[in-house]
Amino acid sequence: MPASHMPMIERVARSLAEALGSDDWRSLAPAARAAVAAMREPTPEMLEAALPDLPDWGYLPDDWRAMIDHAVAEPVFPTLHRG
Repeated sequence: MPASHMPMIERVARSLAEALGSDDWRSLAPAARAAVAAMREPTPEMLEAALPDLPDWGYLPDDWRAMIDHAVAEPVFPTLHRG
């Protein structure tokens, strides 16, 4: 399956496994979910990178949080998904 069609948590877990020299990405799914959840609040620098030189970021912070919330809640496989 192309990475663009994988749930984000699976993509992150696979990336962690690769960085650790492991094939066992499934055991890293909880860590991947925690890592993605930790990104829920965008930093001012992230917002500035998306909308440079604007005095107001509008709905961007809310949109970002909604995307992260979706990724964290998305099932990877039934046994690890805890909503």
